Amino acid sequence: MAFSFKKRITNFIENEKDVPFLAAFITGFTPLIFFYSNNYWAANSFGHVVFFVLRFLGLSFAIYLSVYYVVKAIGASSKQRAYTLLILLLICLFAFLLHSFFLSPKRGFALFIGIIFLGYLLWSDPRRNYKKLIIFLFFFSSISVFRTLVHLYEDIKADYWLIQNDDIENVKFKKFPNIYVIQPDGYVSQNVMEESPYNFKSELYDWLRQNQFKVYDNFRSNYPASLTSNASLFSMKQHKFADMIFPEIEMANAREVITQSNPVASILRKNNYETYFIAEDEYFQQNKKQSAFDQFNIAIDEFPYNSKGDDEVRNVLVDFKKMVNDNINKPKFFFIEKLLPHHVEFWNTDESIVDERDKYVTRINEVNSWLKLLVNDITSMDKDGIIVILADHGGWVGLKSFNHLYSAEEPKLIRSTFGNIAAIKWSNNLVPNYDANLKTNVNLFRVLFASLGENPKYLGHLEDNSSYNIKLNNFGFKSVKKVIDESGNVLIE
Repeated sequence: MAFSFKKRITNFIENEKDVPFLAAFITGFTPLIFFYSNNYWAANSFGHVVFFVLRFLGLSFAIYLSVYYVVKAIGASSKQRAYTLLILLLICLFAFLLHSFFLSPKRGFALFIGIIFLGYLLWSDPRRNYKKLIIFLFFFSSISVFRTLVHLYEDIKADYWLIQNDDIENVKFKKFPNIYVIQPDGYVSQNVMEESPYNFKSELYDWLRQNQFKVYDNFRSNYPASLTSNASLFSMKQHKFADMIFPEIEMANAREVITQSNPVASILRKNNYETYFIAEDEYFQQNKKQSAFDQFNIAIDEFPYNSKGDDEVRNVLVDFKKMVNDNINKPKFFFIEKLLPHHVEFWNTDESIVDERDKYVTRINEVNSWLKLLVNDITSMDKDGIIVILADHGGWVGLKSFNHLYSAEEPKLIRSTFGNIAAIKWSNNLVPNYDANLKTNVNLFRVLFASLGENPKYLGHLEDNSSYNIKLNNFGFKSVKKVIDESGNVLIE
């Protein structure tokens, strides 16, 4: 059988017949399937599939067939047609891969040089060599096909982790204050901020206390990044990366949980709340499936299908002021996300750790002013509203790379990853001691809804307060590991 397969490949290479349709297909299919294998969760809507199939395969066929048949019509020789197909394959492959990788100009230039060098190697025998390249691309694409099929399975399988352990989705509120959940991205808790590697005293925590906020000490997120953390927040459940075969920070169906369907939005609607989702960019909505909330400040048609997650950047404060003045005779819920202070960037050097820490501190001062302005605006018009300031995760200060994010075992770096600010102005809506076990993001809404419903039974099913991360093994595969236990102890292997 192996001999027969090898013979077929040899016959394909040696055959004098041109294969423009096959060349067009593999040239478009390779970057298409590679793109989906790496960006599936941001582009898994039907509209995205149609867009990218036309973008890659449709454009590839249009270019190949129009050029090839023009060259053939003017009487080009067999060798000239082979050169044409080789050149088209190299040019289109470069253009499509440049798009698939979202490369920086420097890396794009490196890819261009690589394509030129590849063309030089193949130039001597274009007919045989462009067919060899076609075969190589089929083998290369098979890896991406496998990964995409895994993602497809993870997409369509039942997400049993979303099932609540009680009937909290039917909770009936007895109080109906407006609720404002403000998420400053990557803002750490006070104990983390004042220790190494941050070593900074932010005056925001004391300002919040002076303004009737309860600041929760030693608070932390359950997951290390925005998608995974907010999926847990809005589902009120521990997902442990949703039982993915190959766990990733881009978690399976995280965007669907955040913006398409989640129990938090459902509970609020059942209690006659008008719900608003206000984000600084379209990252959470990237796959264009938003429907969980009544109003979004960024509409589906305001960002492209090939969005990188930051194509539509909005002034959150301006959008909030527009939405808060809606003349709707209902209690209102706002989720307001601000991309400050944000987590550090990774440069994989010891020097970058210090530089990124200094930049983070500068952004802390910036977001402090923004938070005070927003809180003052809210309290001036709504003295009885519940205001929640809750970051999605820590600031990652002290880490050098994504691999370091996964592999760090020093307690201070794990706390840097997970320790996040949590402060709530309850405005007399907290039932005493209902928040006694409020330690992590996953239980925020369950405690809030139990208080508004004045029903302690919903506190009987609080989720485990442990924190989870992805760990790399010696072979480069990832698995889900508990890194902080229920009591807040860092677990060191």
